[in-house]
Amino acid sequence: MPSGDWRTLREIDAQAGAPKGTAFRAFKRLSPGWIEERDYRVLSPDTDSGAIDALRVAGRLYAASRVAILIAPGAARQVAQFIASRKGGE
Repeated sequence: MPSGDWRTLREIDAQAGAPKGTAFRAFKRLSPGWIEERDYRVLSPDTDSGAIDALRVAGRLYAASRVAILIAPGAARQVAQFIASRKGGE
């Protein structure tokens, strides 16, 4: 599992004060230009169950999450900025 300041979607939602799913929608919008393993990583229950369980125990995932998407620090800033720009237009 990536170390350092990689963020989960739940953490990005919480930091932005946004409802569940906001960071995921921003991720889907921004990620086509990103590179997996550099900008984000998808943890699968088939291969990464231990890491997913650890994230869940730490409160870093939504309870219903089957997979975990981890966002690298720079990409997480882009997601947060995207969310903030949308909130300003409400």
